[in-house]
Amino acid sequence: MRIFQPISLALSLLLLNTVSLEAGKVNVVREGDKAIVNIDGSHFTTYNFADSQAKPYFHPILAPGDVLVVREQVFNKEGEQRNDAKTGMGHFHHKGAWIAIDTVNDGLNYWHEQDHIKNQKIMVSSQGDNGVIEIVNEWQGQNKKPLIKEETRYTITPDRLIVCELKLTAIDQPVTFGDTKEGLFAIRVNHSMREMSGGEIVNAAGEEGEKNCWGKPSPWIDYHGEVDGKTVGISLFDSEDNFRPSRYHVRGYGLFAINPFGEKKYSNGKAGAAPVTLQPGESVKLRYGLYVHEGDEKEGHVAEQYQKFEHVQ
Repeated sequence: MRIFQPISLALSLLLLNTVSLEAGKVNVVREGDKAIVNIDGSHFTTYNFADSQAKPYFHPILAPGDVLVVREQVFNKEGEQRNDAKTGMGHFHHKGAWIAIDTVNDGLNYWHEQDHIKNQKIMVSSQGDNGVIEIVNEWQGQNKKPLIKEETRYTITPDRLIVCELKLTAIDQPVTFGDTKEGLFAIRVNHSMREMSGGEIVNAAGEEGEKNCWGKPSPWIDYHGEVDGKTVGISLFDSEDNFRPSRYHVRGYGLFAINPFGEKKYSNGKAGAAPVTLQPGESVKLRYGLYVHEGDEKEGHVAEQYQKFEHVQ
């Protein structure tokens, strides 16, 4: 049973009619192994899906005014992403915003890029003022054999809201998503936005900081801080339609993720492990949101945007 309280139809319609924080139109263009997203001609984000990568990911992600809200990327002369203390690149696998998990079947680890997620198909289109990216990715198992089919639809609104509708299907053998904190829909915030650098973490109940927000379910969590003297933020949203409330892996050093597969890990053993096993042909569906805004959670109207997220088609 979900813990989130539904709102009235009248209030839902009111929010849909009033929450339009940034008028405009989203345009998505495919250029080679990238899908570039612009809002009224200004760059918002890019979905990178080159086959040479361990997994697809969004980078950069920009707040209004071209403010980078995810950690910058640092590459060596061979074009490989490298560790760099100044930019906090100790976790090379934290690339912008991505989907992955570290505990699948017997030792498969997509989170740390030991096993790979490869793009098979991508389509870009428009739906009214929104942009749409539809992808099919293949999660490789042992000997790089296809194990999981990922079908994800990203709907991007002019308000810089990305609605992620994710479907994971076991292809021809059982797939178990184990109990882990390392997953599933994740971002790495800009180095200067981190809580340890003066940034702030707050959830829908008004609880603040990593200590009070980590591992708990919540309709949303917002992570905001200063970048080049301007306060900007990123929110993650959990849909009340998901099969169970997800929990948040939100850290003061800048990792920020939402994941339904870690009941025991996130509760420090207070709840039992609840792995999810799919038989061949079975699927699990999840719906998440990522919202980029100016200001803190109040100035960015995060609570209102959450209600809009629940109604974006």
